[in-house]
Amino acid sequence: MVEQFLFLVLQSHILAGIVTAFIIFPVAIFAKKGSKLHRWAGQSFVLGFIVICAGGFLLEFENLKGSVVHIYGIDWIVSPFAKGTNIDYLAVLNTSMVNIMALFLAVSGWRVWKRAAAARLNQFPRIDALFALLYLVAGIVFAITIWVALEQKNRVEHFSHLKLEVIHFVILAAVAFVSFDAGQDIKIYLLRNAPKQWWTIHARKMISAQMGLAAAFPYRCGDMTGIGGILMVVSMLLVLLIGILVAMRFKKQRDLEIS
Repeated sequence: MVEQFLFLVLQSHILAGIVTAFIIFPVAIFAKKGSKLHRWAGQSFVLGFIVICAGGFLLEFENLKGSVVHIYGIDWIVSPFAKGTNIDYLAVLNTSMVNIMALFLAVSGWRVWKRAAAARLNQFPRIDALFALLYLVAGIVFAITIWVALEQKNRVEHFSHLKLEVIHFVILAAVAFVSFDAGQDIKIYLLRNAPKQWWTIHARKMISAQMGLAAAFPYRCGDMTGIGGILMVVSMLLVLLIGILVAMRFKKQRDLEIS
């Protein structure tokens, strides 16, 4: 009974990820900013992340078994670092932190406009700072657990020095971004100083959430230290590039409207 339930959860988790990543996000990013379509897509994006992350937490039960689940003709690796039937607590903790970070980015990105409206009344909700602090802690724990897990794997597989350094750089870059993003939210609350352009924060958070979602597919389907790791980085950079181009176009349009 439990296995059947988790199987359905995993299907919902994957389907929500596919629809959110490949349908809802493109609609949101290319729709006219502020339009009904853009707002609808944004709300659907957040809802998709809630389904994805809720499913991710439930699937930690599968993580405790180190399962590989076969769905849609693909072997989905539920616990990337698990070997055999050994319980990989590092993977369980690591993926839990990933869920927290992903959910925070989507929800906080959606909340930006409510925060902007509150800031105009000189109100800065404490809840945003508390969530940012949780996000920061999750990012640090994520970096530590994945670093330790890779060091353990390196002792067995003996990675090349270049590969190990590249992976370490990616981990440090990820935790640096989390620290910056969370720090900005905490700074806004502590200094009670609203940014001039809330849309840049909105864009950064939503694009970052999509980068993480795009990376999740190769992360779950392949070895992160092999082709899966390369595809993960490429997918994230592709989303980042598209996001930057769209943001630049939007900024240009705003500048023309103001002038």
